[in-house]
Amino acid sequence: MDCSMTSSILSANYNTILFEFGVILVTSKILYALLRNVYQPRVFSDLLLGIVLAQFRVLSLTNAINLVFGKIGSFVFAPYLFALGVEMDPCTLLDSPSTDTIVAYAGILSTSVLVTLFHTPLMQATSGVVHERSLRAFFGLAAVLANTASPVLTRLATDLKIAKTAVGRLAVGSGLASDMLTTMLIAVGSMIWRDMGAEGPASAIVQPVLTAAVLVVVIVSAFVSRAMAEWVGGRNPEGRRMRGFDLSLVALAAAALCWLSSALHLDVNMAAFLVGLTFPSEGRVSRLLVSKINFVLSSFVLPLYVSHVCLSLRQTTDDIEVAGLTRTEGFRAYVMELPFPWWKVFFVTVMGTLGKLVGCAAAGLLRGLGWLEALALGMLLNVKGYFHIYCAQAAFDAGIITDKSFMAIIFMVALNVAVTPMVGMGIASWARRSVQWRLMGLQHHDPSTELRLVVGLHGPQDVPTLSYLMEVLRWGGGGGELTVYAVDMVQLTDQTAAAIVKGGGFDGVTVVDEEVSEMRKLIGEALDAYQAECGNGVKVRRLLALSSFPNMHSDICICAEDAMAALVLLPFHKVQRLDGSMDTGHFGFRLVNQKVLQLAPCSVGVVVDRGLGKHAQTTLAASTTSSSADQSQSAVVVVFIGGADDREALTLASLMSKHSGVRLTALRVVQNATAQARAKARTSLFETKSRRSSMQPASVLGQEEAQMQVDDKFFAEFYRKHVAGSKGAIGYLEKHVADGAELVAVLRGLQAEYRLFIVGRGRDRNSVLTEGLDEWAECLELGPVGDILASSDFSTTASVLIAQQYDAKRHYKVIDEEFMPL
Repeated sequence: MDCSMTSSILSANYNTILFEFGVILVTSKILYALLRNVYQPRVFSDLLLGIVLAQFRVLSLTNAINLVFGKIGSFVFAPYLFALGVEMDPCTLLDSPSTDTIVAYAGILSTSVLVTLFHTPLMQATSGVVHERSLRAFFGLAAVLANTASPVLTRLATDLKIAKTAVGRLAVGSGLASDMLTTMLIAVGSMIWRDMGAEGPASAIVQPVLTAAVLVVVIVSAFVSRAMAEWVGGRNPEGRRMRGFDLSLVALAAAALCWLSSALHLDVNMAAFLVGLTFPSEGRVSRLLVSKINFVLSSFVLPLYVSHVCLSLRQTTDDIEVAGLTRTEGFRAYVMELPFPWWKVFFVTVMGTLGKLVGCAAAGLLRGLGWLEALALGMLLNVKGYFHIYCAQAAFDAGIITDKSFMAIIFMVALNVAVTPMVGMGIASWARRSVQWRLMGLQHHDPSTELRLVVGLHGPQDVPTLSYLMEVLRWGGGGGELTVYAVDMVQLTDQTAAAIVKGGGFDGVTVVDEEVSEMRKLIGEALDAYQAECGNGVKVRRLLALSSFPNMHSDICICAEDAMAALVLLPFHKVQRLDGSMDTGHFGFRLVNQKVLQLAPCSVGVVVDRGLGKHAQTTLAASTTSSSADQSQSAVVVVFIGGADDREALTLASLMSKHSGVRLTALRVVQNATAQARAKARTSLFETKSRRSSMQPASVLGQEEAQMQVDDKFFAEFYRKHVAGSKGAIGYLEKHVADGAELVAVLRGLQAEYRLFIVGRGRDRNSVLTEGLDEWAECLELGPVGDILASSDFSTTASVLIAQQYDAKRHYKVIDEEFMPL
């Protein structure tokens, strides 16, 4: 079909093609959303959709995709390889080998050795996997089987919450190194065995000249790309939105360099990878290029490309002639109808898996990993992806592999990406089992040891208040030593997912999206300033919780387990407006708070900020001078009604009271005569109903009495240590109230005197003083009292800290403390 005929068909069927493309994209999106529940990567949903389309022979879709990708299919993969090259730093190959590169080299070497040993059955002209018996086919097969799909592995490590484990970090780093080296080898091979097109084979003189010219273009690309990045960075400083025109100029320059390399008879896709390698991997321009390109690819291009590859599975000319079909009929005879080459799928899968497993596992064992972790590392590094689909398509078009081998490789990739998440889930469960369990919470914290906190951050606006709380808490014990795990809470969307790259430090991955990077930079600057002000007593470790809101609680809970933290501090999902009222809040962050309160392995505090951080900065600075210490202290009140959560709030307040900038008051709310009479009447009514229903009320009533005794004993000990022993430094108030209305009136009377209210969530509180309050509660996760203090009509200046005690019995799923494993 010539160009004019193709153009006429495209113009005539423009709306139909757009509609069919839309159907494929929407179906791929829905399928991926369903498969994400079992942690399947995007490439698996795209492959599954493509195989289904090919199996059912949707001819209208086939014609539409082939018409479009028949023209642009030769270079549609170039943006993917360019973005992949930008993420990589080839200078690391010149450094002394790290653990990541050693594991990557071991996997590549073992796979190459295995391919060498079995090259005879692999490269049979009729029955083998590779149709062509040549050196380029041998090297190409070895490089493809040894390749690791680092973008797929990075996304899997993020979704499975293993990026912060030792195996996860090692897998992400080794996967990137393996991907870079094997793709570079394939690019070098494409320069050596280049396709000269209609000109025929290159002469002995032309071949090295073209190769040298390509290397010159690559070297020039390194200088041009860095100069362009510096020029664009100077025109668009940090904090200012990047101009789209400037970013387009960089993309056009990269495209021109790719075209120049392809004009020298180098495959345009490999040229794009080499040009991408020359771009600086760090910097704002590179981050934006990677995030924008990957977003477009994952949303539109790659699903259509995979469907095109699967729909192009057809019989070869020989099979068409044997079947007695015309060429037109032959193109409609899909290879799916031929006898399925199961042995090829099995053989290719075993070859790639064994090669990676032996080399990577051996290197992992030598580096101190356990044998299960080493095997899991090898399985993770064997993950395949879009690049392997592209290589299969290119090899099929070049006549290196047969149609059956092409189909076998496609199914091998699908099987591989379906199994790999199971390995990741096994790593995550094994890592959780290896955690040293102990009772975690403020009441169980040893005052002689350092305090460990996990602090969630929505943005830089949360840092001042949470820094103040960290500062006043750290002097509660351990000589002022504090370790803070600051977790940046970032929602995982299609845009942020497209910007995931290998991270550094404790995080295995990071996000290079401009908005997220700017937010994390501002948070880091504020935390660095706090750490510099506090000196060596405070250690701040930055972490990233990159997940969807329904799953973000897992990142925080896992971090608390690994760090053995005593307390998790989370910002409230509502933010104060300029007029002092609270906004409607962010539902996603509210869901995270609810799940952390339900599943956290330690105590939890939710912070309702009403300018506490800004006020605290002035008071803490002024408290350093003894003359103004009394006037500059922050007034804090802890409300004690009863229950485990209120006891935790009292413990929290006692730690704060040791800071010189805090003036603490303990408010105990007790029942007056009216409330006591109501409580007795309620107990009598409960006993009567229990007798009628043949129930035993003694256990329930006994638990309530035991809870009251624990409360009285705990508060008496607090009063003896901190109130009576402080010589007036800690104030004490006692209010007798009859019901919830009087309780609210008491709290409202104190709102102008105090900058911070500390109260327990009150999960197990069964008091007549709070009866009926939860019926009007807007945020039940804060408890009845916490919801009142957090409401817009309570105060415009008083911040609130709602505390929840770690429930060890619920965490270990036992009915009594005597069955605890500790």
